[in-house]
Amino acid sequence: CSVSLVLAGGVGIPKREDMPKYLKMLQSAASAADRAKAADMLGKRGGINANDVEDAIEPLKKALEKDKEATVRAASARALGNIHPEAEGTVSLLIDRLKNDSSKDVKMASVVALGQFGPDAKDALVPLREMAAKFDTKAAKKSDEAQTIQAAINAITMKKKKN
Repeated sequence: CSVSLVLAGGVGIPKREDMPKYLKMLQSAASAADRAKAADMLGKRGGINANDVEDAIEPLKKALEKDKEATVRAASARALGNIHPEAEGTVSLLIDRLKNDSSKDVKMASVVALGQFGPDAKDALVPLREMAAKFDTKAAKKSDEAQTIQAAINAITMKKKKN
């Protein structure tokens, strides 16, 4: 069963009527891959219409905060960025993951999600700038990670990217 789910999951935007199934999968699937996939699907749908995934916001936050698998936490952070729910509560959780998660993937997914909140994530500027400061060499500043962090800072501060 899970193989067909994974194959089908690669195609386009999931349907609204499939959201309850993905929500249940996020909350109860034994496999981390299935939970991460569910978060991705909820995020993709939420990027189209956040109302379709309203019930998934709290479970996604919980997965971001508590799931033992980094893949699920990162997928949940990405989903929350795509869905862009109420900034209050979501932004602070993303900042917490940015600062405290043990996984680099989760930190970077949180960076991207915070950028998607734009000016609503202004509380993230200090930790993002602290993170960016660690990339202190020319080569490091050109790394994908450093560029991602800078893009998030630019999105939050509404600065256009300099070439």
